[in-house]
Amino acid sequence: MPVKFLALGFILLLMTGCFSSQQEVIIVEKSINSQNISQYKLINTKRTKQRIVRKINRKTNKWSIPVKGNIRDTFSTKNKHLGLTFDTRTGQNVRAIRDGEVVYVGNKMKNHGKMIAIRHPFGFYSLYTQNKDLIVKNGDAVVEGQIIAITSKVPFYFEMKKFKQPINPLKYLK
Repeated sequence: MPVKFLALGFILLLMTGCFSSQQEVIIVEKSINSQNISQYKLINTKRTKQRIVRKINRKTNKWSIPVKGNIRDTFSTKNKHLGLTFDTRTGQNVRAIRDGEVVYVGNKMKNHGKMIAIRHPFGFYSLYTQNKDLIVKNGDAVVEGQIIAITSKVPFYFEMKKFKQPINPLKYLK
């Protein structure tokens, strides 16, 4: 009988830590796209977690612009214009919008000219078309801001997709 009370007392002692008013949670960001995010210690409340998640998303949602130039035509599903057309000059640098892996380099789609497709984490793809020179090859790993192509005399065209579904690049580019 005393052994049962002793065991029950021990279990209750262990459980008191579960019901304390301040619990600490450590969040460790381990995604490929982390930028200066190491560890967050926070009080375990929903409101604080939501603020931390929003702050992380604000830092990582913006991707860099692929080429310098004014946007001539914007994304429109009505007009079947599923990307952005930039006013560019011949010889401008085309840069990767984010880290990723080159999955296509070529000119098999005649209306897109020389094209590059890059796969990014979380199902995103970026397509860079109407290029004069291609600097990267299939399978290359690229980092954000890396020069991947040189523009041609035709205005530069850029698309983004999420799991093969066209999306408006202006929602993501900074």
